[in-house]
Formats: sequence, C-alpha cells, structure tokens
Amino acid sequence: MNIKNFLIISVLYLQAVTLQGQMNWAENVAPILFDHCTKCHHPGGIGPSSFMTSDEASNNAASILSAIMDDYMPPWPANPDYRHFLNENVLTETEKNTIENWVMNGAPSGDIALAPTPPSYNNQTQLAQVDFSGTTPINTSQAVAQDYYRTFVIPSNYSVDQFIDGIEIIPGNSEIVHHVVIYYDPTNECLSLDAADPEPGFPTNGTGGGLPDAAYFIGTWVPGKGPQNLPQGFGIRAEANGYYLIEMHYPAGTVGQQDETILNIKHSSSSNPREAWYSPIITHDPSTLDEAALIIPANTERTFHATYNVPINISLIGIFPHMHLIGKSIKSFCVNGTDSIPLIDIPQCYFNWQFGYDLTQLVRLPAQSQLKAIATYDNTINNPNQPVTPPQLVTAGEETTDEMMVIFYLYSYWLPGDENIIIDPNTNVSNYSETPHLWQFYPNPTQNKIQWTCLGSQYRKAEFSIFDINGKICKKEQQMIAGGIESGNVDLSDLDPGVYFIKVVSNQYTHTEKIILE
Repeated sequence: MNIKNFLIISVLYLQAVTLQGQMNWAENVAPILFDHCTKCHHPGGIGPSSFMTSDEASNNAASILSAIMDDYMPPWPANPDYRHFLNENVLTETEKNTIENWVMNGAPSGDIALAPTPPSYNNQTQLAQVDFSGTTPINTSQAVAQDYYRTFVIPSNYSVDQFIDGIEIIPGNSEIVHHVVIYYDPTNECLSLDAADPEPGFPTNGTGGGLPDAAYFIGTWVPGKGPQNLPQGFGIRAEANGYYLIEMHYPAGTVGQQDETILNIKHSSSSNPREAWYSPIITHDPSTLDEAALIIPANTERTFHATYNVPINISLIGIFPHMHLIGKSIKSFCVNGTDSIPLIDIPQCYFNWQFGYDLTQLVRLPAQSQLKAIATYDNTINNPNQPVTPPQLVTAGEETTDEMMVIFYLYSYWLPGDENIIIDPNTNVSNYSETPHLWQFYPNPTQNKIQWTCLGSQYRKAEFSIFDINGKICKKEQQMIAGGIESGNVDLSDLDPGVYFIKVVSNQYTHTEKIILE
C-alpha cells in the first residue's frame, strides 16, 4: 500500500468510528464480494488471494479497500457514465462505503449463519448447449521474467460452414492463465506454423503477430468472464475445414507450471442466421489514422485520432479496444451530422485488463457517418507501465514494447428495428436477410491507385480487372479479402491517364464501375 492510500485510510478510520450501523462481513460485505470479486478471488482462481470466507476477507481487508479506492478493482476499465455494457462489474458508491465502513471498524465477521450461500466455482460449462468442444495440448509455461504467449491449433472438422453464437473458455490451470484470445483460420496455414515448431502449438506475441494472414478474431476470455454470447439469430461464420486458434497468455513467474484449456462452442440454432463479424475497423494504419503515423517520442505524451467513413448501415453488437504498455486512454464514438453516438470510453488503460465489451442493446451506425477514435499515450517515466528506463522512441508494431491503436467492432449489417433489440440470453432476431454485397471505389477521379471498400460474407478471393474504353484488359490482379467490412487498393501507377472500367469478381458476385485516372 502506498503512503497516499495509508494516509487516506487513516483519516477514514477516524471518520468511521463515528458511523452509525456498523457493517459486517456476513450480512453486508459477503454479498458484494460474491457478486464482484470471488470469480477471480477463490481457491485456485487467478486472484492472488481468496475472499470466500470471513477470515480470508478480513486478512485482506486493507488491500481490498486500497484496490477499490484506486478504482483498480474490480477490473472494469470502461467508463460506465459514458455507456453501459453487459456484465458490468462496477461497485456503486453505496457498496464502496459499505466496504470502507467494514474495514474501518475492524472487519467484523458478524453472524456467519446470516451470510449468503457462497458461489461455487468449477470447470463445468455455462453455455446453454455445447456443439463443439476442443482441448489444447498439455503445455508447460516458459514465462520466467517475461510473459509467455503460445497459440494452439484445434481442427473444427466442420464439413459445412457453421455460425457461432456462444464461445466459452475453461482454463485448465486458472492460477496461470492470464487471458485467452480465440481466432479462426479458414485455411491450413496454421498447420505449417504448428509443424515448424517442435513443441505443441507455435509462438505468437499477444498482439496478433505470428498468426496466419487469414486468421480472424472471434473472441476473448479474461478472468471472471463467463461465456461470450451473441444475440440469438446472429452468428460468426466458421468456415468448413477450418481451425480454431487458441492463444494462451501465461504471465511472468509461471515457468514450469502446466495448463490444458478447454474451448466450448455453441452453434446458432437458426436455419438462416444473420452473419456477424469482429473486425479491426479502427487501426493505426494510414487508412484510418488522422495523423501521419503512430510515433511517440521519448518523454512525451501524445494523442492520436482515427476516422472511418461507415459505408453501409451497421448494427453494432460489441467493442474490443487494444493498446500496449504506454497506452493511457482510448475512446470511440460515431458522428452522424450534428449527432454524436457514444460507444466506449476507457479513461485509464491497463494492458493486463483488455476486455471485449458487449452492448446491452444494438446500436445503429448510419451509412455515411464517421466512426471515430481518440487515443492518448504516455511515454514518460510517470507511466507506471513504462517498459524501459529511460523512455525510448515508440512506434507502431506487434511487439508489446511497440504500440498499437486498434479497435475491434462486433457488428452485422443493419435491418429496420435493430435499435429496439435488447441483448440478453432470450434475445431472438425475428427478421433475417442475405448478407448484402457492397463495393465502393474512391476517390474518383483518382491518381496512381484506386481505394476500395467492400462488405462480404467470408474469407475469399477477389479478382480485379482494369479495362480501357475499348474493352481491352490493361491490368489484372487477385487479392484475398476477409469477411465483413474490408478495404484496400489497386495500384494504377503503371497506367496512362484516361477513362477506365474496374471490374471485381468475388464469390460469384460481380461489380463494375467507371473510373477516371488523372
């Protein structure tokens, strides 16, 4: 406990002796700890101490109070005054005052018989049904002084495409599993990566580096988090013959300990689910970053902005922001004319607490609106997470000591009435539609290259052909494109100025548009 908190607690103690109605563990504190803390702080849990009994809680009373005073615990970085999310783990002021009263009065146990029944924690599934289950190989952590990341391959054995609406991770050794990220690889590139490493799985770095190019994000797990559920009727596509990739994060100091983690998947029961995607729409890539580049000089604090022009009406389901060690804060919102739609605000980022946030209600992002993000980085010695001393120049990159500005958005195409859909286990989408196809080319007229944006259903090949006004093919190239909203460009620098036509063929869908090359 730091000196500041010690002095504050000492002052609070003097105030607390005059409080009327002394709080006790059994009747007042146990319900709070059971609701907010013991998912991690139980025997075998990821938390360093158990708070399941009166004695355990009392022995940690000062630490508990210090953590809630700093708003470090319970871990919920998102600002609840900006937007609410499902499974929000935030203490009310009344709950904080209750714990404060209890600690300052000596952490009395009260009548144990009046305590609520403690929750039970085990490795049983919480999904309504399990349609696919896979287990990682037994793995021994190599984390000595640095965190250890490793990704394991689990074949889906799907003969046809499936749609996922429930994802669950059950750690085999909850004392060492810090967090888990789940991807899906519709190709077999992951098998080559696995075969190239003598140990089970292959090394990655916790930030997307080392994964197959085609692998796409489908979910994450952090301590205390239950299953990730999509509203019934939506689903993330898992293509036939693909592979689940399970990236495990084991923290420093866990070397030699073993883990074997379970992945459970629930498939959509809908005969025609609406496809959803979890895409990194906002990134530090020049296509969305407003500044020239993500560069944070030593001993500076810098703020960056990003903008994405929404090409089609979108129904937003969830959000997952991502930064590294010197990331200080991040916010995202949508601007539609004079209206601003708040999406997420994380005023104090913690690298070790990066959650996926599920909305309580679908949010429409209108076509032609602007999806925006603001991120601040603290590359000074005042940053407690500063990885090097003295601070050094930090630029964009995959390593943890580099930086990123990425926000994944879980979304689907919009249908009328989506704004009225409340997300809970009983949600059901009553109207369905084929995934719309969208291709947009810009700017037009253009120079040197043509930018494109598309919405498509799955990982696929796109063939671009450039014709002159006489129908002669001047250029042809192929690109592999992920599902959901994607963007890229076609190089035209080798063509003379003039009028051309660009034709794209993707999954039997064809789009042709006239372009002017200046």
